[in-house]
Amino acid sequence: MLVVAVTVLAAITLREQLPDPDTLLAALTAVDARWVALALAAGLLSQVAFADQQRRLLHGFGVRMPPAIAVALTLSRSAISMALPAGSAVSAAYAFQIFRRHGASKSVAVAVTLLSGLVSFVALALLYGFGWSVLLTSGLVLLLAAAVALSRRRASGWSGPPVRWLADRLSPIRTAAQGVPATTWAGALLAGVANWLLDMLCLLAAAQASHADVDITRLAVIYLGVQLVRQIPITPGGIGLIETTMLAALIAAGAPEAPAAAVVLVYRLVSFWILLPLGAAGHLLLRSRRP
Repeated sequence: MLVVAVTVLAAITLREQLPDPDTLLAALTAVDARWVALALAAGLLSQVAFADQQRRLLHGFGVRMPPAIAVALTLSRSAISMALPAGSAVSAAYAFQIFRRHGASKSVAVAVTLLSGLVSFVALALLYGFGWSVLLTSGLVLLLAAAVALSRRRASGWSGPPVRWLADRLSPIRTAAQGVPATTWAGALLAGVANWLLDMLCLLAAAQASHADVDITRLAVIYLGVQLVRQIPITPGGIGLIETTMLAALIAAGAPEAPAAAVVLVYRLVSFWILLPLGAAGHLLLRSRRP
């Protein structure tokens, strides 16, 4: 029912944005299957990279998770975050439960859940270029420094109940993270960068498959812009919002209307629609592999 509802929402949102059916069908018929296969491989490997990021963080805290379980969890989390309202929060809660089931303590499960998102954020910031990276990372460092200061001064006179509550929650995470080796952080960050780069490669391959005349630099800018739009939780998985934004950006970058629409459809098919049934399959695997 959720998939049907999301499909209807997408159709209503995009009905005025796409070219006429005959033109769109002609563009889709001309799509190069070899580039579509590359887009599919890049999209799936992006999920594997995120799974590796979570496994590395768990390993740093002394928790072992089999690769198959990590990939199944990642696919399930992706499907949940895309299909449900407030999907990111539900996805994080789901990951917390799976971490606990595989031997993580409550503090470690919370820490890995939060740190995984933090590593992904830093990895994406690095892709925005040196200037943006410095700005975002500096802000992140200041935020973390403030959190540490709060946790250290929770007994001071200015620490009211909300501050003490936040400090009490952050203190176990900070203590646990101090024992994680530097190689674990480096490996997790590398996996996070690979996750974003592979997803970007998926878009580049979709553009090549659809014969859209847009250079790689502009496609990269479009991709990074779409990632900002994706953070706006107006619709589940950004359905309608992402497609409309990406289509407008591709046309503004010089792509003809029909090939631009084909790029959007191929990319979203790989990075969104295919992940929904794969996520359901991943959830069934997790249920059948209970420790």
